[in-house]
Amino acid sequence: MTIKIYPDEIIKLTLWQSYVYYVVGSDKEAEKILKDNNEIELSVKDALVIGLLKTIETTNLIHKFNTHITELLSNKSINKDGLLIRKKTLDLAIEGYVDRFPDYWEPNSAWANALKELVVYIDELQALIVKLDITEIEDKNVIYEFYNSNQVKKQLRFHY
Repeated sequence: MTIKIYPDEIIKLTLWQSYVYYVVGSDKEAEKILKDNNEIELSVKDALVIGLLKTIETTNLIHKFNTHITELLSNKSINKDGLLIRKKTLDLAIEGYVDRFPDYWEPNSAWANALKELVVYIDELQALIVKLDITEIEDKNVIYEFYNSNQVKKQLRFHY
C-alpha cells in the first residue's frame, strides 16, 4: 500500500525534518521536491517512520510545539532529586522546532500568521526558561546542566 501526499502537506503536519532525513536524504533534493510540489507516494513504512500516521493538520502551531516539548520532557527527563531535563537537550529541541518549516517554503497567509505567532511564543518561552534555576551534575569529570522538568512545564502556555 502507498500513501499519496503533497510535500506542502508534509510541512503542514510538522514532519518535514523527518521526511528529509529518513526518506529523501538531502536538503537539495528536498528543496527541489517542495518547489515542484507534485503529489508523491510514500510507503506505509516510510509514513510510519516519519510519524505521518499519527498526526493531524492544524494551524495551531503553538499547541503542536507544546505537545512536542511535553513529550520531550516525558521521554528525556531523568529522576535525580526530582525530574530533570538536560539543558542542552531542551535548548536544541526549542531552537530546532522552527526548522520543521523550511525557509524555501512559501506558506499561505493563515500558515504565515501561525508561524509568526509560533516564533514569538518560542522567543517568550526561551526568555522565561533562561531565568530558571540550573542544576549541575558531575559525571565522569564532566559537568552537565539540567533544568527541573516541572518548572519547564509550568512555563508552557496552554491557553492561548
